[in-house]
Amino acid sequence: MIQNCDLLLNKNILKDKHFISLADKYAKNTATEEERQYVEAFYAAMQQKNKFIPMNLSVPKKDKIKKVIDATILKKTIRFTYKNLSIAASFILIIGIAYSVLNLNKTNVTTLKGERKEVVLADGSRVFLNANSSISYTDDFTEKRNITLIGEAFFQVAKNTEKPFTVKANNTETRVLGTSFNINSNNGNKTIVSVNTGKVLVQSRINPRNNVVLTKNQQISFLHDTPLKISYGNSDDLMAWTKNIIVLNNETLKNTIKILENWYNVSIDLKDEDIKNETITGKFNNETLQNVMKSLGLLKSLKIDYLTPNHIIIRKKTNEVKK
Repeated sequence: MIQNCDLLLNKNILKDKHFISLADKYAKNTATEEERQYVEAFYAAMQQKNKFIPMNLSVPKKDKIKKVIDATILKKTIRFTYKNLSIAASFILIIGIAYSVLNLNKTNVTTLKGERKEVVLADGSRVFLNANSSISYTDDFTEKRNITLIGEAFFQVAKNTEKPFTVKANNTETRVLGTSFNINSNNGNKTIVSVNTGKVLVQSRINPRNNVVLTKNQQISFLHDTPLKISYGNSDDLMAWTKNIIVLNNETLKNTIKILENWYNVSIDLKDEDIKNETITGKFNNETLQNVMKSLGLLKSLKIDYLTPNHIIIRKKTNEVKK
């Protein structure tokens, strides 16, 4: 069996999709006995031929990897020493127990607070990334149009009926062929998907049977992995933020503060907890922070104090008693 693994001991092993699939099954304990022997024989062959991928690991990470290895293959056949750590770490990379080779050649795009970006993907699709958000995807994106989103983004998807476009956010997966839609996963375990044009399928990643199909002007919220009632909204408002317009539609003061912190890269403290669920409706077209805060103060009778230009305190106004 070990001799049959010699062909795998070359620099292209990490690109062998079949072996990676076997290794992944091994890590999940779903491999057949024959598959397990194949994976273990490959690892043994790596050691015999002293093949390894150079690794630059800290001592804590070495200790962690050692424990993982001891709990799997090495406890059965191989006495582990730090001398062969690079070999062991290479194998662990392949099966995805440490940071996986499946994440190699991955592109990550991130925005800071107060920053927004437009990203043109290899298939011609466009992603408008809101502040304090990120997307990641593999370099073979034209073949596998899969994106992972943290935060909020608006997608304009190039149509390709043979290669669906999927976006994973929190516990949801949104699948389309060609359309435009917005996903907001900023609020903890709640994910909001809004459709501007076309049609999308939104489903739970945990239970795909929890799914819903949305069309233009429709919106759905997933709490954890459960879809809530479909609501309707103006499609122009759904993507307004991509044009530097803040749209607040019965938004709580608590959520409004979070939106403004990301939008303007500031820190806002709410001193009176009993008003955090006050709702606000309004539209701010490329307004300065000062004008937005002044409007909030007038709308909800709030006192706005600036400790610094980037640190704001919001509290209720108190009625002064006239003498």
